[in-house]
Amino acid sequence: MDSSTTASVVAFVLYLVAMLVIGVWFMRQNDSVADFAIGGRRLGTFTATLSAKATDSSSWVFLGLPGAFYVSGMQNVWMIVGLTVGFYVSWRVVAGRLREHSELGFDWRSGQRSESVTLPAYLANRFHSDSLRLVSAVFIMLFYVVYLGSGLVATGLMFSQVFGVSNTTGILIGAGVVMLYSCLGGFLASSYTDVVQGILMFVSLAVVTVVALVSVGGPVALAQDIAGENPDLASPFVEVALDGGEWVSGSPVAVVAIVSALAWGLGYFGQPHILARFMGLRTAESTKGARRLGVFLSVTLLGFAGVIGMLAIAYFGPDLANPENAYAALVDALLPSWMVGIFLAGILAAIMSTADSQLVVAATTLSEDFYRAFVNRAATDRTLVRISRVTVILVSVVAVAIALRGGTVLGLVSYAWAGFGAVFGPVVLAALYSRRTTWRGALVGMLAGGLTVVVYPLVDTIGLYELVPGFAAGLLGVWAGNRLGPGPSAQVREQYDAVRVPATDTERVPAA
Repeated sequence: MDSSTTASVVAFVLYLVAMLVIGVWFMRQNDSVADFAIGGRRLGTFTATLSAKATDSSSWVFLGLPGAFYVSGMQNVWMIVGLTVGFYVSWRVVAGRLREHSELGFDWRSGQRSESVTLPAYLANRFHSDSLRLVSAVFIMLFYVVYLGSGLVATGLMFSQVFGVSNTTGILIGAGVVMLYSCLGGFLASSYTDVVQGILMFVSLAVVTVVALVSVGGPVALAQDIAGENPDLASPFVEVALDGGEWVSGSPVAVVAIVSALAWGLGYFGQPHILARFMGLRTAESTKGARRLGVFLSVTLLGFAGVIGMLAIAYFGPDLANPENAYAALVDALLPSWMVGIFLAGILAAIMSTADSQLVVAATTLSEDFYRAFVNRAATDRTLVRISRVTVILVSVVAVAIALRGGTVLGLVSYAWAGFGAVFGPVVLAALYSRRTTWRGALVGMLAGGLTVVVYPLVDTIGLYELVPGFAAGLLGVWAGNRLGPGPSAQVREQYDAVRVPATDTERVPAA
């Protein structure tokens, strides 16, 4: 075992131990399903924001995004713009309201105040419909096993490259690590490990960017090297592709491609693992600072990833065998051998920061929204926590099976991201801002959005990201469903009006 591999092993072992210690520590604080699902609403601004950003910045930030910039240059900047704007807007218009509505809502069966600790529970209590709980839980499980599978595929690639083991072995190891500390510590373990992982991701991307930039001679030299390969690589308006060992310019970037890239930002309104961070906030007022920090993190994390792809063009030319290895190749080429393992652990952090959040949400969905809602309404919190831990294992097993079937990391992520954004985004916005929305509107909206994401790729002929028609179909479905029957009952309207969101500058949009 050479020094680089030894450093990688040591870095991974230390990382694993740190994650498990956090899991064991927070295991003692999970006395209720609210603790396991949303941490008892104890997240501060910094933890919630960094956790949310680390959660959505999965392995594609280290693999897919640098690879995309390496292959086709600055035309990919539209995705960064869309994701940054979407992250900001979601914190501004969703976070505070969802925090208060989910805590100060009502159990529609008993008529008593009852906080909602999962997204399906919130929708069921908001609209007085168990049908919404069941349908939303089904969609969560469907898209989460795909999303989690993408992270495990990346884990297999990571372990194969660094440790020389098979993809299957890497998938099993990664699944075991995330499953164990998520099972032990639940939401708080997931959130605080995300803080560690987010810091590691930020430092890794920043240091590699600076070192590589110095290595190629600075910004001016970087621009000259890129222009020498193809000047259009620096333009966000021209299509460029790596073909036959050289970058070839094509036609101007189509409007459809720009819209598809920007549309990634719509996904933030419907991601259950990010919405759980909003529900877990200590106070609604903390969203102001959170959105500012979030924009900084989004611009820097995604920006560093894009710059790394461009630096790989200058450093390697067209000779990089696998574009998705741009970050890892620069780490291996530029850093001392004893540091390689530490910075490659940043990829593991990106993978696990998303996977752990998905496991916790999926587990609490099964325990709270299936078991307690439809099997045993008298189940105690301790019973639900135990069931949640068991379902973490079950979901991990299914995700491993999907990962072993193969697929690209970015492809699986984009599909699951579109699914959640289309299913829940329009409905969540309607639930928070329209007192006229009915359970029929919410149900039709979810079904229309979800089914469109599933069907549209089969008939698409223009290359439009399925989130765009899916989100539009969801909005149209809410509108149409509201007109299928009578409006919401007086009790539903009264309960909606009873929730008073603090009058901060994050909540100025009036309810319809």
